[in-house]
Amino acid sequence: MAISGRTRVFTILAHPSVNVTAPLIYNHIFSRMGLDMVYISHDVHPGAIADTVRSFSGWVNLGGFNVTIPHKESVAALVDDLCGVSMKTGTVNTVVRHGNGSLSGYNTDGIGALGALGETRDAVCLVIGAGGAARAIVHALLEGGARKVSILNRSPYRTQQLCGMFGTGPVHEYQGEPLEEIDVVVQATPVSERVPFDLELERFGKDTRILETVMRTTALSEKAESLGLQIVPGHAMLYYQTKRNFELFTGIALPPRDLDEAFASVGYHRT
Repeated sequence: MAISGRTRVFTILAHPSVNVTAPLIYNHIFSRMGLDMVYISHDVHPGAIADTVRSFSGWVNLGGFNVTIPHKESVAALVDDLCGVSMKTGTVNTVVRHGNGSLSGYNTDGIGALGALGETRDAVCLVIGAGGAARAIVHALLEGGARKVSILNRSPYRTQQLCGMFGTGPVHEYQGEPLEEIDVVVQATPVSERVPFDLELERFGKDTRILETVMRTTALSEKAESLGLQIVPGHAMLYYQTKRNFELFTGIALPPRDLDEAFASVGYHRT
């Protein structure tokens, strides 16, 4: 891949960034499609995020950037306008830079989650976490027709804040409802070394779907798999996010074959 002064640049803001796979995936797609574009990663300390994002307005050949932990809420407050679900949730994971230097924020976490999970109409859902990804995914579950969404999180304030975004409807704090009744579990925290809240996974039904939002294998997914539960890996969510993000960045529809090949190149395969 030849990089010149005309190459359009895309990046991801993370901390840390050592494990992000987005550069490998996007660069494979750019190369496959013959696009003069390159994707890199930025490891940005939270204390430097405001200066970093403000500087992007003057980065003329920057086409846009993705945002991941821990910056999704901070960046939402720094862009020029919020679009779609990001206006309701106050979080972004994708930002498009326009020719005049303005930045528009989007959130495709919900699109990724619904794409990975499939049908969620009338589902009883448990979302673990109350951060940026959780907010967008709760919104998507409701849009997809979920009957009830319970939030399980360590911070009561963050839980109430999330529930308050959706009024007095079907979103509420988890109050110990029977795990046997839950159809969908979304693990939307960065916790990987232990099963969150020591959930008794044995009580979930065999048809319960458990969505991971992180790319790595976690204690939750390992135990759930050993019990024969349905695991939806994080890369399944990333697949649908990447499809939408690419369209936002380039204005071009991403051919499924190119997307499949890019994911296969990093060892991810559709489930």
